[in-house]
Amino acid sequence: MDDPYVGTNISGIPFWESGEFNNTVALYDRLGFQLMIHAIGDRAISQALDAFAYAAKVNGTTGRRHRIEHAEVPKLADLRRMHDLGVIVVTTPMFANPDETVLTNFDPLLGPKRAPHADSFKIFDDAGVAQAFSSDWDAFNFSPIEGIAVAVTRVTADGKPPGGWYPAGRISVEAALRHYTRDGAYATFDEAHRGTLTKGKLADFVVLSQDLTKIDPLQIRGTKVLLTVMGGGDTWRSPEFR
Repeated sequence: MDDPYVGTNISGIPFWESGEFNNTVALYDRLGFQLMIHAIGDRAISQALDAFAYAAKVNGTTGRRHRIEHAEVPKLADLRRMHDLGVIVVTTPMFANPDETVLTNFDPLLGPKRAPHADSFKIFDDAGVAQAFSSDWDAFNFSPIEGIAVAVTRVTADGKPPGGWYPAGRISVEAALRHYTRDGAYATFDEAHRGTLTKGKLADFVVLSQDLTKIDPLQIRGTKVLLTVMGGGDTWRSPEFR
């Protein structure tokens, strides 16, 4: 972190010296790799962006779609850099599930200047930053339905806290669906084959028990998968599916 956690003198320990990190990222960028950097705090995110910018400058490369995994607590000033560098943030909706650990530990340690935009998926969308959703399994529930519910409501399964944890960070159901599908395919260079139900792409899809765009967001968690289709063939069918 740029500044210590509230009430401590601890701001984390860097894993990399900046010069070495920049050179390493530039090496793999030059070799054609798409890099996926795990960065959560504001300082780590800035360091990753510095390295991506350095690699683009020394190698003259574009279109690598380098990624930052999680990107939980970005500096707002870095959002423009993410956009301009074409960086993809691969965020984890379940990180915003405001359970006891989040409310009594994570939130107060970040403090009032950082917590309001922590795990805010909307700030990336508003800045035009490419964003894809992930599960971070097995640290968290891998269910996209759970992830969509959290991204849209920012409440726990029992509806707490009322109104959501920093509700300004909520996104629409449509945006959450895109981040799990179309944008996930873009993050892996697979948009020509999957991510949307389009002629010529893989027929991979699920049939749900409810239309997520037409129900109360607090009812999303009750949604069931009725049918799973991969490559045009059924791989799972609920007895409830007719």
